[in-house]
Amino acid sequence: MAEQAVEEFTTESLVALLQELFAFPAEELVPTKTLDELGLDSLALMELGAVIEERTGVELATLVDGISRSVSLDHVARTIAGVLAR
Repeated sequence: MAEQAVEEFTTESLVALLQELFAFPAEELVPTKTLDELGLDSLALMELGAVIEERTGVELATLVDGISRSVSLDHVARTIAGVLAR
């Protein structure tokens, strides 16, 4: 996933990143699945946030701290897109 315009960050972007970083099979990464259901812990969220920051140039540290593992991938992607759009 190359650096992208902020309005282009979608659930598909998040799914591709999760596949790249954690080798999840595509069929596991449905938009309604939660981070908790995927087994992502706080360290994994920190890694995810660091990669998103690196690729977008936008600091997301406070966002990652505030994301609950009980929300869906779709919700996470929309939240990230909202932060990137600021």
